[in-house]
Amino acid sequence: MSPTMRSPVPEQVPDEGNTKKLEEYSKMKTIRRNHLCANVTFIICAIIYAEAQSDCTSPAIKCGCEQRNNKFIINCRDKKLTKIPVFNNTSIQYEELTFSSSYPNTSKCSVCNRITFIPPRAFVNLNVKRIDLTRNALTYISNDSFAGVEPYLKELLLEGNEAKEPNYAALKNLTGLTTLHLENFQQTTLYSNNIFGYLQNLEYLKLKTFKKLSFIDSAAFQNKVPKLKTLWLEDLPLVTYPAGAVLNIPSLQTLHFINTPVYKLYSMSFKDLHSLKVLDLSHNKIDSIENDTFTGITDTLLFLNLAVNRIGYNINIRESLNFLTSQNWTNLEQLSLDYNKLDTFLEGPFRTMSNLRYLTLESCQLSSISSRLLQGLQNLHTLDLSQNRISDISVNAFVHTPQLKDLRLYEQNHKFSKDLAINFPPAAVKIVRTSLTHLNIEQNLVNVSEIWEIIELLTNLEELKLRSTNLVTVPDFVFRYHTQLQVLDLSENQITSFDQKSFHGLKDNLTSLSLANNNLTTIDECVFKNFSKLNYLYLTGNMWTCNCHLLWLYDWITNKMSAEPGTEYIMECVCHSPPKLSEKYIQAVNRSDLSCIPVYIPYTCPDYYITTITTTTSTTTPKSTPIFKIFITEVMIFSINVFWTIDDKSDVTGYVLNIYDLQNTSRKSLTNLHRDNTRFKFKGLQPQRTYNICLQVELNNILNQNLISCVTQSTKSVPAFELFKKTISDTYIEVRWKVSDMTEITGFLLSIVPLKNATDKHYETIPRDGSSFLFRNLKSFASYKICLELIIKGQVYDKEEKCITLQTKKTNKTVRQRTAA
Repeated sequence: MSPTMRSPVPEQVPDEGNTKKLEEYSKMKTIRRNHLCANVTFIICAIIYAEAQSDCTSPAIKCGCEQRNNKFIINCRDKKLTKIPVFNNTSIQYEELTFSSSYPNTSKCSVCNRITFIPPRAFVNLNVKRIDLTRNALTYISNDSFAGVEPYLKELLLEGNEAKEPNYAALKNLTGLTTLHLENFQQTTLYSNNIFGYLQNLEYLKLKTFKKLSFIDSAAFQNKVPKLKTLWLEDLPLVTYPAGAVLNIPSLQTLHFINTPVYKLYSMSFKDLHSLKVLDLSHNKIDSIENDTFTGITDTLLFLNLAVNRIGYNINIRESLNFLTSQNWTNLEQLSLDYNKLDTFLEGPFRTMSNLRYLTLESCQLSSISSRLLQGLQNLHTLDLSQNRISDISVNAFVHTPQLKDLRLYEQNHKFSKDLAINFPPAAVKIVRTSLTHLNIEQNLVNVSEIWEIIELLTNLEELKLRSTNLVTVPDFVFRYHTQLQVLDLSENQITSFDQKSFHGLKDNLTSLSLANNNLTTIDECVFKNFSKLNYLYLTGNMWTCNCHLLWLYDWITNKMSAEPGTEYIMECVCHSPPKLSEKYIQAVNRSDLSCIPVYIPYTCPDYYITTITTTTSTTTPKSTPIFKIFITEVMIFSINVFWTIDDKSDVTGYVLNIYDLQNTSRKSLTNLHRDNTRFKFKGLQPQRTYNICLQVELNNILNQNLISCVTQSTKSVPAFELFKKTISDTYIEVRWKVSDMTEITGFLLSIVPLKNATDKHYETIPRDGSSFLFRNLKSFASYKICLELIIKGQVYDKEEKCITLQTKKTNKTVRQRTAA
């Protein structure tokens, strides 16, 4: 079962208990889904137009004819038609006649059709298999509208104006019909005396948006549709799932029951549907499912979709999920529980699903991945845990999923706390280090050193997405063993530079790389030298310096555009400097403008792929020197975080870290660290000071003076801030303030002192979300000095303050006293 079968879900989950919001989100997502379908339809139509053949003749003047896969299609889309055109008599067999629209919102469409009725014998001269009249608000269908086309018609799609019932009498003679789609009609009850008994060959039936259809008779389909394989019931006001009616269709293989107010599924609701393989119950309000609800189909069902419901909102989570473990799901391959409230899982909720391959738990308010969550899922291929609140991943989180290939963890805590990083221990991926091929951790605050250790372990990755993860650098040789990696996304980070070692190992396999929206100004020509398969390079949103150092990029882009016209994905390399080239695409400037002073002299790129050759007289192979480097992971006002990588720790016995204040060279700090450490935080530094930090490696208890890696970094400056007057009266003064960067601010300290009595000083501590304060009970017509200091990481920064002097207003009493005097 393909993972693409999952039902669309909204981008946000509504607050707990807010039924109205859930309904709004479901409707919103349905609109988006329809819009997407319309866009896809538009693209398909464009392809059809391109494939038009000269021997395809339209039987109507206002319509066109296209040929697709050796089949003819009469295309009447978007012709401003208000009625069915007259069709000439023809012996040609057509696959489809369509009056639908390429646009999702027909009310604002100037070219869309506006057909409201189908006259008698409208298609009498046609031999056509499919007629599509969706996105036309039909008000009248003649009893013999389809006279003459009955022997040929197999598929019929009709859409009403929500005001009238479908004219079922017009469908009676369509005995060869295999597909029937009815949408936007008015009907309160679907009785047993309907026309489905005439449609013995029907295989697909869709009833959508019948706004008043609140009841379906249990005998509505009984002995009427013996071949029906797919039933689609969508956007119907049914308050109870119509189990009695559906159970009378034992031939069903696919059932979609979506976007209804149904809140409970009862016992044995599907017991006789022994051929059912796909069950979509998404976008309802289900909060209660009885334990034996799915009895009878658990051994045949391949796909179960319960996304966008109310599971876990109104009933204890233990009761909500009992239906999962009370049955043995022998063949289930895909389960979707997205957008339910599953913040607390019991032990092994999926332990009876040994063949499950695709599990999606997007936006379920999960806070952690425990060792019990995935118990029993030894065949799991894809796990989607995106948009949850996960802050902790157990070391044994994936011990039960040795076949896991696709792990999606993007956007954890983003909607709740952007300052909360994921605890993702590298040991957690050891069980899947050879199986995992796709990893997505976009839009997360991550522990940088942990993430790079994880990536070094996952050498079989084919796709890696690290967009917006607060990265500042790429460690040297981190991809040296990643011979399968094809797609790498490093966009929306704070990366300032790359060198040849950053992507070492990827020259023969990398096809797509995104460096968009970083802090890059240039890229050395050696970085992508001999990258034979790199076709997509996204460079937008950087501050490119267009000079001689980007000549190689100019030539590469020019050659790409010549070989593949329309490669606009490369054209987003926009020059920032020098001023004469600012805001220009690099390929739009003259090559001679990419100059340098002094003149740039190309040099030979080092070859890091050359291996050490030993002589035949050697009895042992000399051990290579370990490759290591130190990196900055986080820069704050009073601290700098560093981490380092080393490819071989076998002889390492420790490290020594040195830090030098370059503005005070006499100051030096030494830190001895254990061999297992890979990160360190220097605290108590000065704001806006430049430090040189060096790492030395100790091999076999001997500090090697040649094994040293250094990096220079300045701490952040104290944020700029201002204090302003807001309001003043005779008894109070209100002030406000503005701070340029709130990242490390934890509060504010305000002081007020009357100028006539400097000893009477008063302090107020304000939380970080405050931006104004009102001093009350002051003396009228008195002057006060008010000062503001920042509280940074819990400590008052008293080396800088902003002060203003203000005077309260006079009261009438004060004015009279002064006048009398």
